[in-house]
Amino acid sequence: MPTPISGYILRPATASDIPAIYGLMLEMAQFEKLTDIFKATPATLQASFFGPEPAAHCLVITTEAAPETAISYIMWFHNYSSFLDRRGLYLEDVYISPAHRGRGLGGWVLKHLATKALELGCGRFEWVVLDWNQNAIDFYKHHGAEILDDWRMVRVTGDALQRLATQP
Repeated sequence: MPTPISGYILRPATASDIPAIYGLMLEMAQFEKLTDIFKATPATLQASFFGPEPAAHCLVITTEAAPETAISYIMWFHNYSSFLDRRGLYLEDVYISPAHRGRGLGGWVLKHLATKALELGCGRFEWVVLDWNQNAIDFYKHHGAEILDDWRMVRVTGDALQRLATQP
């Protein structure tokens, strides 16, 4: 596992972390200017992480001084590559409170998840980044990530999803 960062704890989220995770997710949606599509609630997060069929895994970072208070959340799940014929580890979110940025926590998270991906036999570790977030793009490249400019995210959601599912 990657070397821990002094003063911080990276651990699996617990049900008692849900209110803090929800607050951090809302901060991230505000930063990304995506509050119009933000639908999560503490109850839905509880089901997503701790229900009978969890949809995702969640980690939190806390300080050693306040181990019950999350200052970061990291959400990931498995995807699958047909060409590799192996599952992958997909990083959905990593958000670190602004007051704790610049201390190596982001790199620590990436190294932790890369190690986890290898331990789980994953064929790849991937995520998306907003094209206007140059700080994140530079950060990811610094850590060895390749930005796939020739691939485009495709999404159907909301009314369009309903129409697609019900059209003859």
